[in-house]
Parts: sequence; structure tokens; C-alpha cells
Amino acid sequence: MPPKFAIPGESSCVAEIVTAITRRSFMKAGGALFVSLAVPRSLLAAADGPLPSEQNELDPSKLASWLELRSDGTILARTGRAEIGTGMSAFYPQMIAEELRVQPECITLVMGDTDKTPDGGYSAGFLSGATNVRKVAAYTYQALLGLASTELGVPTSALTVTDGMVSGAGKSISYGKLIEGRQLDLKIPVTGSPMGFAPPGSNSVAGLAWAGMDGLAVAGNPPMKPVSEYKVIGTSYPMPGIRDKVTGQTQWSCDVTLPGMLHARMVRPPTLGSTLISVGEVDKKRFPTAEVVRKGNLVAVVSPNEWEAVSALRSVATGTKWSSWSGLPGSENLTQAMRAYPWAAPDASKGDAAKVEAALGKAAKTISATYEQPYIKHAPIGPFLAVADVRSDGTATIWAQAGHLQASRQRLANILGTPVEKVVVHWLSHAAQFGRKTFGGDGAEADAVILSQLTGKPVRVQWTLQEDLAWSGLSPAWFSDIKGGLDANGRLVAIHSAFHSPHMMDARPLGAMLAGMPAGTTKPGGFLATEWPYDKIENRLEQVYAMPNVGDESPFGGLRGLIMRTPGQRQQNFALESLINEAAAAAHADPIQFRIQHTSDERLINLLKATAEAAGWESRSSPHPGARRTGKDPVTGHGVCIVVRANAYWVGIAEVAVTPATGVVQVTKFTIGVECGKIINPRQLDRCMHGGLVMGLGEALKEEVTFDKEKVTSTDWSRYKILTMQEMPEIKVVQLSRDDRGFGGGGEAPNAVAPPAVAAAVFDATGVAPRRIPLTPAYMTTLLGA
Repeated sequence: MPPKFAIPGESSCVAEIVTAITRRSFMKAGGALFVSLAVPRSLLAAADGPLPSEQNELDPSKLASWLELRSDGTILARTGRAEIGTGMSAFYPQMIAEELRVQPECITLVMGDTDKTPDGGYSAGFLSGATNVRKVAAYTYQALLGLASTELGVPTSALTVTDGMVSGAGKSISYGKLIEGRQLDLKIPVTGSPMGFAPPGSNSVAGLAWAGMDGLAVAGNPPMKPVSEYKVIGTSYPMPGIRDKVTGQTQWSCDVTLPGMLHARMVRPPTLGSTLISVGEVDKKRFPTAEVVRKGNLVAVVSPNEWEAVSALRSVATGTKWSSWSGLPGSENLTQAMRAYPWAAPDASKGDAAKVEAALGKAAKTISATYEQPYIKHAPIGPFLAVADVRSDGTATIWAQAGHLQASRQRLANILGTPVEKVVVHWLSHAAQFGRKTFGGDGAEADAVILSQLTGKPVRVQWTLQEDLAWSGLSPAWFSDIKGGLDANGRLVAIHSAFHSPHMMDARPLGAMLAGMPAGTTKPGGFLATEWPYDKIENRLEQVYAMPNVGDESPFGGLRGLIMRTPGQRQQNFALESLINEAAAAAHADPIQFRIQHTSDERLINLLKATAEAAGWESRSSPHPGARRTGKDPVTGHGVCIVVRANAYWVGIAEVAVTPATGVVQVTKFTIGVECGKIINPRQLDRCMHGGLVMGLGEALKEEVTFDKEKVTSTDWSRYKILTMQEMPEIKVVQLSRDDRGFGGGGEAPNAVAPPAVAAAVFDATGVAPRRIPLTPAYMTTLLGA
């Protein structure tokens, strides 16, 4: 039975067209052009199990997969990606509209749902999905020109299109009239690998093959609209969901209500490795509808009444007995414990070790440093939630804010032991996920499907804040040993970095691990994420070392590492940029000019200059002549950082006030600049820049997971601190758009520019270089007093 609300973004007319695929219904609806996939036989043959059934998944070889153009001028577009706050729900329609020569307002975007979208892929790195919809629109435009040429008797070369009206030789016809009364099907060629579990021992993400992670890709190179003719791309088309959020109309994942649905609250182990001894009982006199459900070490209290489940949980949790476990080093001993790990050969390496060692040996001056960061949380303000309806026939429907719908589908089918074609995952809005659900693992979905299968009823699982901060995946701690060599002229001639961290790809679902059900396998591994910007530094050696999760002796994975926004590069770039800032100081050079001297990349140079001008940068070396490490009055400083990522260039300039006596660091102003090729939507890019910067500032100043030898202890906002509104600096944004550099990524890197820039500004103010974040008062007072 469907939920008691319409799927967001779809009218009843849309649903009627989608579900009634017959010639009669097409004609009744006034005609339509359906754009679907022409899937190679080899790709279909590679898929796991039988081909998908019509009732729960779009068969890529059937109609209505990518686009539906209707005779009333409206367009339905589909993508396997989903909105997570980057604004893709605005810029995907813009790209489609640009290629089709229509207005984006006529386009409705269906996102994520595994039974309504064709291409899959993770909701990150959105440009690959954008390339798909752009190519589909370009192919469709060429087909429409062909139809119009036949209809009007005018060569395609003589036709022009404006707002869906095709004109030529004094004649014209709209797209709607062109397809009116017709059943048309345009096939689009695709390549790629189907999503599925990898063979044992092969490269995977918690069992799922890497090859299928980015979904299907549209093949070929259809003629694209020249950038010089763009009318929609480059404008600030509104993000469609904002009005609904402001007016309270958004249908969140927490709004799903199903007949007979049970509400569940989880009884978690008291430590990260405790196993169940006995389960507490429900006081049936006080909570007559509540029941305890158990599978292995997965324990929940369920009730048709949500508050009854919440209330009964307290007594059940008190009466439940667990074994003891103590397998963590304690957060205060984390770096020492990681250093003690028997590191083997690097997982990734780039550069000539012999040449770098020789260059460092000949350097006039060397700088050696170790930079580090503890574990941090993704920490959305709203915790995990999911609803699942698992039926006795093996079919399952799940509603959640998943970051990779097809990956979630595969994992949930694997847990349930049901064929994947029987599982449907629907996407709905919820709190941001910041990368932790990118591989389809972390979240409440596993809890929900297991409990629904056990009870035979739909189940809604909502985690608490404490539960989320204690049990969700984490961005791993790390340390990096890095060394740079300067020649007699103050130029860097060599850099050697050795980055060490637990791995960040443990997407095994917690619920499955607790229940002893299939969760996939995980293998430690690291990757080199830096996009090297300094081509004038002749010798470099970058090495990345990986270890298992800290506390991985636990049957539930210990501190389970997961990627976070700008994964790998955020951490590795902190070490690189911090060394560059220290090297500039050693060379008595201005930090911005020092960077310019070490690169020939004119895109980076132009952005550095533009951002420095906007910030009112005072050109000089660091530290400031008035720098000091003592006193009750604040001292001020500035610092800079760059990041190059996904065909985009980023510059961050921080201005801080440091009070040495208290160790308090206040970021007073931050100027952030980006050049990401052609900017698709300036307003959405501005929002990504602001949001990412706030996230990065919290990481620089406050965020740190603490734990004792048994469990995570930073389980509320008083112990896991995030940036507050009062602590927000003045933010200035610089955007450079270029028509000659394609499209670059605008969603991730802004969080990576903040920590190195803030650390550099603290050095400028105090003369002491911080080599650890966050820059908490406790750390800063120790650092300045050393």
C-alpha cells in the first residue's frame, strides 16, 4: 500500500503517464516523446540476477527512463542522484533547459528513487550525473530538429529554437504540437557497469564493486550548444525545494506514515564492542502496546505509538545486560596508538623517492613538521531516520534520505536475503549527510528493514542525537609527516609527505553487523587525493598509508571510518598548505606571492590575486611584526590556503583575533574565492561556498570526537561542539566564471580551505605555528605556553 502522500515533484498526471504504459494512455494524454536507454547486451548480461521487473524499477531498455516531453510543453526529467544541499535540483534542470532551448520552469526533476530513475550513481561529484542529463537533452534536441524538419519541410540547418518553439523559413511549431498524438521513443546509448557486490578479494567499498558506484554514463558526443549562446546556464535559477521548506510543505522522510506502522527505538550496547547477555522486559501495565524485538545484538522497542516506544525504551535499556569490552586507546592517546601501528608499504605513492631524498639533502634549509587531526563527526543536526515495509513475499520498500540509492538497495537486499529486483528505495529530504551515506551504508535503513522483516509490519526507526554521535561513522583521525627543502634563494626544491590514517571506506550497515546478518566486507586502504598545484617544485614524493579502524577488534567495527566532504584531499591538503605557509615564513616571503612563485597555472594565479584584492590583503611575510604569544588583549593576523579540486580552484583568506591569555581564536573575516570554469548557478554556488566554509571553520576551531577505552563520549552538542551563529565571521565571496574551461566542481572544496587558512592566520598573529586542529582554547593555551 502506498504511503499517505504524493511523491514530491510528481503530479497525478505524471504518475498516470508513468504507470499506464499503453498506446491508448499515451494518446489520451495528448502524446509524448520518451527518451530512454539503449543498453548494450553485454551490460544487461553483467547485471546480477534476472532483469528488473516493471513494478519496482525502470528497465533501462523500456520507455520513460530519462525524459518525457509532453504535448502541454512540460518535461519530466529523471536522475539517480538526489539533492543533498548542493543545488543540483536547480542546475540539472538548467543544463537540460539550455540544450533543449526551453525554460527551466517547465522541467520537473525526479530524483533518486530506484523505481523511477535510470542511471544510479552517488549523490556526490554531481558533474558526472549532470553530464548525463546534458547529453540526453542534446540527443533529444537533435531528434526534435529532425522531426521538425520533416513536419515543416525545412532543413535542420535552417531551423532555430526559442523557448520550445521551432522556427524556419517563416514557419514554426512548438515541441508540444510536434509530438501531439504521437508515441515516440528515442533510445540513448549508455556505458558502465551495473551496481553489484564484488568478487571476494577484489576492489570494493564494503563489498560493493567500485566499478558500479558512479552509475551508468551516457555514451557518445552529441552536438552541444556553444557556451557563447548560453541563456540559462550562468543565471541564478531558484532551487525548487526552498519555497516548500520555508512554507512547511516539504515532505520529509520523517513524514512517511503507513497503515499498521510500528515506531522503533534502538537499545544500543553500552560500548562499541559489548555483546548481548539478556534483554530487559517491557512493563506491559504501563506500555501495553510496546514489544521488544531482537536479532543477535540488535535490540529494539517497537509500538504503534511513538511516545510509548520512547518511554518503554528506558526501562528495557536499564534491564538489558551486556558483556564488557575495552578496545579503544582513549582519545588522549590516539596519535600515539596510531604511531605504534606496524605500518607497511604505502597504499598509494607518487614521485621519485631517490630524487626527492637527494634534493632534500642538498637543500640550503629544511623544514620538518607533523600535522594531525583527531576523529570528527559528520554531525548533521537531524539524526538518522528510515521507514521500511518488508513483505512476506520478499518485496521491500524503503523511504530514507539515502546518499546512494542503488548502493542502499543492493546492501538492503543483501541483508534481507532477497533478490535486489524486489527492493525499492525512495529518496526523501532529511538532514544533510556530508558524505557519510555516499556508499549506501551508514544510517537507520538497515535497522528498519531487519525490524520490518522480523515483525511483518512497516517500521519507522528514528535514531536519537546521542545514538547518532556515538554510533554513526566518523571521518578518521590522521597524522602527516612532511618535509620541505628550500634553496639559497628561498624557493622550495623538494617536498616529501607521508600521510597516515585509518581507512575511510567502511560503509557496512551498523544494524546488519549488530544483528549478525550480511553486511559486506571491508579492507583497509588509502588513496592519494591531492591535486598538485605547484608545478615549479621539481621534486615531490607523496605517500599515503592506511590502517584498519581503531578498535576494529570489536565485532561491530570499532570507530568506523567514512568519507566526509572533500575526502582525503581535505586532510592531505591541510598538511601541504601548512608546510607551504611555514616555508614562506622561512623564506621571509609573502604567503600569496610565495605560492605564485611556485606555480605557472594562470587560473590559480588569477584567483589568488582576485581574492587577495577582495580581502584587502596586506602583502608582507608572516608572522606579523606585532605578533605575540602572551597577554590579555587580542592579537590579529591573516592567513591563506588554496585547493585545486575537480577542475575548480579555491582560495581562502582568514582573518583572526587570538587572545593569548585564554587561547580563544575568533575568525573575524573570511574571504573565499573560486574559479570553477563556467559557473552554472551563481546563487547556488554562493550557498555551497558559505555552507562549506561554515563546516570547515567548525572543523578548524571546535570539532573533535572524544572517547574513552570503551565508547564515544562526545554524544551531545555540549561535548561535540560545532560553530554557533555568534561565532560566524564576516564572509566575502569571490566568483570567477570562465567560458573556456568547461564545468568544475563547486560543492565540496570550500570546507577544505578554512582550516589551513585559519591555522596560518594564528601563526601570523602569535608567531607560533599550530600543527594540530581543532584550535581549541585548551590546545592553544598549551601551544602558546610551550
